[in-house]
Amino acid sequence: MQPRRREAIRSKVDAFARGDRVDLKKLKGSTLLRIPVGDDRVIIDEQTLLVIVVEVGPRGGIYKE
Repeated sequence: MQPRRREAIRSKVDAFARGDRVDLKKLKGSTLLRIPVGDDRVIIDEQTLLVIVVEVGPRGGIYKE
């Protein structure tokens, strides 16, 4: 992954972990959440006090299992 993409993703995840407002949506039929970062999507599990990044990838393929 390119350094600029990686830093943008890390910045959004850090902002979410601090409690800042981010564009956050719940995935249908799941307890997971998603944060868009450009053309990438970050899938997050926040069931505990930890923020766990489950997967990161392009928006077209990130939702496919």
